[in-house]
Amino acid sequence: MNQPDVDGRMGRNAQKIPHSALYTSAAWWWGKFPCAEIVLPKGAMSLFRMVNVYSILYRLLNPKKCSLKHTLVHRHALIDTLLTRSTCHQIIEIAAGFSPRGCMISADPTYRYFEVDLPEVIALKRKRMEESIAGRDVLARENFKLLVGDITALDFSLHFSKAPTFIITEGIMMYFRRDAQISIWRNIAQFLRVHGGEYVFDYIPLEDEPPRSLFGQLLSDLRQRLMKPPPPFAYDDRTRRDVVADLQAAGFVRVEVIDSGEVSRTWPLPFPGVRTKVIVFHCRCE
Repeated sequence: MNQPDVDGRMGRNAQKIPHSALYTSAAWWWGKFPCAEIVLPKGAMSLFRMVNVYSILYRLLNPKKCSLKHTLVHRHALIDTLLTRSTCHQIIEIAAGFSPRGCMISADPTYRYFEVDLPEVIALKRKRMEESIAGRDVLARENFKLLVGDITALDFSLHFSKAPTFIITEGIMMYFRRDAQISIWRNIAQFLRVHGGEYVFDYIPLEDEPPRSLFGQLLSDLRQRLMKPPPPFAYDDRTRRDVVADLQAAGFVRVEVIDSGEVSRTWPLPFPGVRTKVIVFHCRCE
């Protein structure tokens, strides 16, 4: 995650916290996920409201695009559903940001929950949790750990038990180019091949992205020429099948592709009537 191309795309505030992490944490609070208030950073709600105003205009110009806040809520809920269906009792959430999932799951002492992220994110999350009784109670749990680590070079032999493990990388893979993704997947698959478990992440191939309108595309092109912002994601032309093939080449034997648009009314997702486009890949090595 320290690679320049990734840092440039994510955008950061004065505390070096990605703007995307702040907005997402507010979306989880807005979506009423358990424990979201414990880890919500200060200032996140102001950013959330500002981006939502822009999103209204953006969707007026691009009516086929999905609501960002609903998309993030559906993404989180899809992964939560897969986790509750798993038999793994060790969970590693890499690039966890301000996810409330660890606070929720670690309330059950039969689970061991590890959250991994860059030093500045872990420091702010710990500080935020120390500011409330509920947060301090979570930090005191023996089965909950905040760890500093880099997703591109994580050594699974240092902190984790040799047990079946549920590994999550939510909201991060779209920032990496294909070669970096494959390197991360090989590292995860190597651990799961030995100890068993499951790996879940989200990634939307370009063919699944709802298209911009002609007017929306013209404005986007103009913005690129005038402001020269960094590209938001490191997308390429791979299809779902291509991504599955890359995962299999990295060592995963079984890969399930889950589309929020196809399961929103049958899975326990909030706002089931709202259209979103989230693609989650559910991977196993056995």
